[in-house]
Amino acid sequence: MHKTLDLKRYAEQISVMDIDTVKIKEAILKHKAKKVAIQIPEGLKMQALKISDEIEKLGVSTLIIADPCFGACDIPDHGMKQLGCDLIVHLAHSQFIKNTEIPVVYVEYRSLDNPSSILSKNVSRLSGIKNIGLVTTVQYIDYLPELKTILEKNDIKTFIGKPKLATYSGQILGCDQSAAKDVEDNVDAFLYVGTGLFHPLGIARATDKTVFCLDVEKKEIYTIDGEYQKYLVRTEMRKIKFHEAKKVGILVTTKTGQMNKNVFEIKSEIEKMGKRAYIISMNFVAPDKILGMKLDVLVNTACPRIEEDLVFPIPQINWDSVRKSL
Repeated sequence: MHKTLDLKRYAEQISVMDIDTVKIKEAILKHKAKKVAIQIPEGLKMQALKISDEIEKLGVSTLIIADPCFGACDIPDHGMKQLGCDLIVHLAHSQFIKNTEIPVVYVEYRSLDNPSSILSKNVSRLSGIKNIGLVTTVQYIDYLPELKTILEKNDIKTFIGKPKLATYSGQILGCDQSAAKDVEDNVDAFLYVGTGLFHPLGIARATDKTVFCLDVEKKEIYTIDGEYQKYLVRTEMRKIKFHEAKKVGILVTTKTGQMNKNVFEIKSEIEKMGKRAYIISMNFVAPDKILGMKLDVLVNTACPRIEEDLVFPIPQINWDSVRKSL
């Protein structure tokens, strides 16, 4: 559903990043756990056995969840409870789902790639910006105070917003740009710290502000204005395909943190437009699962990243984009 993490990059980092076994041990003792499920993101799968060995040193039996993990919204608590597990150790992300069938301990990873030197060398790319919003993912969250200091020494007033769903100030998720929305009225632009275009495009979409990327892999700062305009064109084309469609598939996932429980109301709303709507349920979302279904368009109610990451045999569009166009 999501693009696979950079395996080489994570392999390089894991050798110098320690698993927080203290936090795991505290959770095991607190919940009196005996059977522990380990959920590992794709980029760390090559370290799965090592991680399992480390956790079993704490006196428990472990189970490695081999299904792809797409974030803290993807907790298989129901299935793990059925297998007899009494604790899930979720690696890399901060907490997202508040209520689960069995306890979950979130063991976050922090990148050792300090982006401060990149900002110092490239701060001139932000010339003309007086007020900026600073946002990132959990891997770089600890660097925000240092980055704010550098920006303000260069006469750029810096704002770090509070999120509604994410854990930390300045933290954004694929489905939660509220940390950016919180300060959008105070800023001229945003600076996103991380890699890739998915998160910065989400910020641009949510705020309609210029977004700069401090890219820790490319070690440079650039604006995504061009990519955002291309995204807007793609979205308009998708809207046209939706409005022309007669048979609409509505994609819903059974993943707890990505599930849209209003899917039947969405079906009714689409059918009021004179279209025939079919709810298509999946857990692991894959394009080949709808092969043979003679649909004209697919409306995605699951993770918003699906719209850009997966190529389906028919046009697809996120429900939020449809709803905003009505």
